[in-house]
Amino acid sequence: MGKEMDGWDEERALIPGLPDDIAIDCIARVPHRFHQEIRPVSRQWRDLVTARAFALHRERIGRAEDLILVIQARPSGISGEGGSKDEFMPPPCGLVAYNVSTGEWRRAVGAVPMFARVAVARGRVVVIGGWDPETLEPVAEVRVVDPVTGGWRPGKAMGAARSFFGCGVAGGRVYVAGGHDGQKNALRTTEAYDVEGDEWVALPDMGEERDECQGVGVGDRFWAVSGYGTEGQGRFDPAAECYDPETERWIKIEGVWEEGGDGDGPGAALYAGAGEKVRHVDGRGVREYGRGWREVRKVPEEMRAAAAAVEIGGERVFVMGTEMEGGGLVGWVLEDGKWRRVQTPAGFSGSVYSAAVIRV
Repeated sequence: MGKEMDGWDEERALIPGLPDDIAIDCIARVPHRFHQEIRPVSRQWRDLVTARAFALHRERIGRAEDLILVIQARPSGISGEGGSKDEFMPPPCGLVAYNVSTGEWRRAVGAVPMFARVAVARGRVVVIGGWDPETLEPVAEVRVVDPVTGGWRPGKAMGAARSFFGCGVAGGRVYVAGGHDGQKNALRTTEAYDVEGDEWVALPDMGEERDECQGVGVGDRFWAVSGYGTEGQGRFDPAAECYDPETERWIKIEGVWEEGGDGDGPGAALYAGAGEKVRHVDGRGVREYGRGWREVRKVPEEMRAAAAAVEIGGERVFVMGTEMEGGGLVGWVLEDGKWRRVQTPAGFSGSVYSAAVIRV
């Protein structure tokens, strides 16, 4: 195992008196929440716990942990008086993490652009776009986040500033589509991000403008679902567009959102389900799209609506949603056909705008 790791001085033992293979097994059993504390032990330990091979080794020995990463607003908003932009200020957003394996919540990054999107590709966490919290203007910025420390570095910016866009991962690339610009014009432009090369590639435009669309990657294809055009603000399109990287074309699929919400917009949460199917979850249940929608699972009676959902390792589903009683959001996990309500502290019950999962 030691020879698989790159980046540290092998002249010093990881743990004096132990072969490195045994030392790595010992360190791999340290829970993820302590990895930040053990990094300063030595340069070897720092490079070890941040290596991709270390995460893979933890998975092989059954010690990997699943983190749900959520772009979330603080539960209490900020209201002001005076100028037009100060009359209402949406609450600040941060990146929070829920550890499915241990049940713990923590703040991963204290402040991110409002309504940003989070995605995980090639083992990297990226936070993309959203609103500048001071100017309330869309931004093009990208942050690459260290899931151990919560620290981040700038990634290459998108080709265009956008907010309320669809975002998803397909074929190892992060896709963004639609949203709106600084003049609230709905966009049809799309881009794909190579996280390893830190490069954006412009893709063909979609056939329609799609502000507030939802994005989901299914296999190698990316879906931009619903949304509305500049002149039709708030009138959500029931169609979706699917990007095929082989033909480099968008394929329009009619009627995808007709059964996906209450008619007022995409209130359900989309995610990629097992068998490479588009799924959504709302207060009526979990549905899967094939040639039309079919129900695959009931949801808890207490769940009124869903804000975000992700599948965990092809076996479990995590959902942030609202309860029938109470205004805040709580989490649920679907495992072995049964729903379990997640203990969600009050400080982590704010509005959710995006979610992703990473195994560490």
